[in-house]
Amino acid sequence: MPLDGLTLSVLVKELDASLRNGRVLKIYQPDETTITLHFRHPGRTNVLLIAADALYPRLHTIEEQPHNPLHPPAFCMLLRKYLEPSRLLALEQQGFDRLVHLRFEAVNPTGQLMELTLVLELMGRQSNLYLLDQDGLLLDALKRFPERGIVPGKPYQPPFDQGKTEPGRLAPLDFADQIRLLPAPTPIWRWMAQTFQGFSKVAAQEVVRRAGLDPHVSRSMVEEADWINLHDALNQLLQELERGGTPTWYPDEPEDFAAYTLTGRYGASFASTDQLIRRVLGEKQREKTLDTLKGALRKGIARHRKRVEKKLALQQAELQQADEAHLYRHQGELLTASFHLLQQGASACQVPDYTQEGSPLVTIELDPRLSPSANIQRIFKRYAKAKASQTHTREQLHKTKLERRYLEDVLLQIDLADNERILKEIEGELQNAGYLKRREKRPSAKKAKVVSGPERYLSADGIPILVGRNNLQNDQLTFRFTGPNHLWLHARNIPGSHVSILSAGEIPRDTLLQAAQLAAFFSQSRHSPKVEVDYTLRKHVRKPKGAQPGFVHYDRAKTLVVDPTDFVWPLKQE
Repeated sequence: MPLDGLTLSVLVKELDASLRNGRVLKIYQPDETTITLHFRHPGRTNVLLIAADALYPRLHTIEEQPHNPLHPPAFCMLLRKYLEPSRLLALEQQGFDRLVHLRFEAVNPTGQLMELTLVLELMGRQSNLYLLDQDGLLLDALKRFPERGIVPGKPYQPPFDQGKTEPGRLAPLDFADQIRLLPAPTPIWRWMAQTFQGFSKVAAQEVVRRAGLDPHVSRSMVEEADWINLHDALNQLLQELERGGTPTWYPDEPEDFAAYTLTGRYGASFASTDQLIRRVLGEKQREKTLDTLKGALRKGIARHRKRVEKKLALQQAELQQADEAHLYRHQGELLTASFHLLQQGASACQVPDYTQEGSPLVTIELDPRLSPSANIQRIFKRYAKAKASQTHTREQLHKTKLERRYLEDVLLQIDLADNERILKEIEGELQNAGYLKRREKRPSAKKAKVVSGPERYLSADGIPILVGRNNLQNDQLTFRFTGPNHLWLHARNIPGSHVSILSAGEIPRDTLLQAAQLAAFFSQSRHSPKVEVDYTLRKHVRKPKGAQPGFVHYDRAKTLVVDPTDFVWPLKQE
């Protein structure tokens, strides 16, 4: 469902009316394909997002500035150099093509006014953003392609227009002549999409529908009267766009959106095409970004999980060997009791096992190079070493199991994350712990990122409930935002979020159940109809010294069994 030229025409008119003469205050580049420009008008500020993404190229206003990297990329710095400050003269579409020009009035180093143009090409994988000087030369591009001449100083070359005609400029007779000359099997919609600028398959089939024909009808199936109906339907669609369009999202399969009505389909209307694009393509981009971040984090953790599982297997094998320490002691004691039976240079010796009924003979291997007393000392040394190894291995095994639990917790938090900020905090936590490499230098104390804080809900009884969505938020929730006499909850014996009820004293039953259901939902067992949730006072929760973020011990807990698959969600507060 691409952003076609017809819908783009309505969007550009809306944005031009809203942003024209706006003064550029700030320019940011949240990621490698996205630019945001802050325009100031008397009494208001608008933020325009321009994305040259391969899958969802678009432009629309946004309400909140996305997270920015600590160090602005080179293209962002170039835009700041030339366009901060500047004034937007116009925002224009080239015909009905997916080409948008933003013309700015800026000031050159000598203090004279100059006109610069920001060109957005919405061409799928070939989407790009260019800054041109007043002579049409490239100052730079968001994506450089030296082999195609897309480098600073070269003339800007617009995409090949394929010889298409602007819809509405074809006279009725010429329109009819072109249909008459079409090969018989040619679908009418395909001819329209290949002939007119801005027409997608969806738009072309909509014109055919409005003419009262089947959307897949071919040239051989239409009569001369149908040609007139097709021309009238085309003009009707263009008139609808001229009046501001009918921005609509069609969520049913096949999902689509347009600034014009699609005949016979139910959709959700929007007040403006700008809002439509922000809602549909903005959400698609958000989902794509989340999937990409989640995939990268899962890949990084998978490597460490494999290492931890291998380490765990080795330690369990070592512990099993260490658990045999008592056998060495037993052998040493038997040899000591039967010392008179040992022969110098013997490789083995049979001695009676006085601990067994009937004192059966057992064979114990010896080192023929050692004396009988040295062999006994050797076996007792093995016992001492195995005993010491047993204690050390148990400690290391416990630490490895804690590390595995920590990685499982983080994986769960990644799966449940529904916004980029939560994932960025998880990424920072993993970088600090050494599980991921840093992509940029460690921020200074002054520029250190602030944790966004746990999510806040309001129960049916009007009592605040906090939910941590990652380990950093869990630590904040438990040890900063929750008082010692507030109730603290966690899914029993499984990875999950910390939850607290910010009310001392007796908690209403409905509030307790809602908090427990939140704890169960944000846990590893969120799909189970029965989940045990522990709750206790916050003063009974403690963090072991040196423990990983989010890890705690608690006692004096009671347990509830709740169903996280079917409950009334409390009101979420922003």
